[in-house]
Amino acid sequence: MKRSLILATIILLASSCNLFAQQPTQAKNQSTDQPYKVHATKITLGNAAYAQKVLWAWKYYDNNTLDKAADMFADDIVATLPDGTLIKGKDNFMKGLADYRNTFASVVSEVSACTTLKTPDDPEREVVSIWGMETDTSKDGTVTKVHLNEVWFFNKQGKVVEFHQLAAKDAPDK
Repeated sequence: MKRSLILATIILLASSCNLFAQQPTQAKNQSTDQPYKVHATKITLGNAAYAQKVLWAWKYYDNNTLDKAADMFADDIVATLPDGTLIKGKDNFMKGLADYRNTFASVVSEVSACTTLKTPDDPEREVVSIWGMETDTSKDGTVTKVHLNEVWFFNKQGKVVEFHQLAAKDAPDK
């Protein structure tokens, strides 16, 4: 299991860094025996610049300089957080991020993989998916490690219009 996860991560990183030939990778998921209808059937690698924007947003979050990322969000962004919180609007999103980040003395992130995907089934958007680990140190010195998977939807203007974050806390050290 661990080897297949490492292999999948290497493939995602290599493809997002354009280490493979520039042929589009397509997911052919139109089998007649599959249990669900898959809506996006022709997924290819998207604009790598969007992945770079997300990586910088993570760095700005770590450095507590979120204002540097403000221009990348659309005014009508919709975001969902791991606890089910729904946030609408850029101002609410930026304020929520800043308020939450300010509860920590420091944040250090590690990125496992980050890639941009697109499909002709939804030509108005491209999607960045990023996986990583965040180590948060509270102001009282408590350290928490969180595994993250985030999905960022970019519109044609290059602005984030939708954001979803999934998180799982790491098991505490013994």
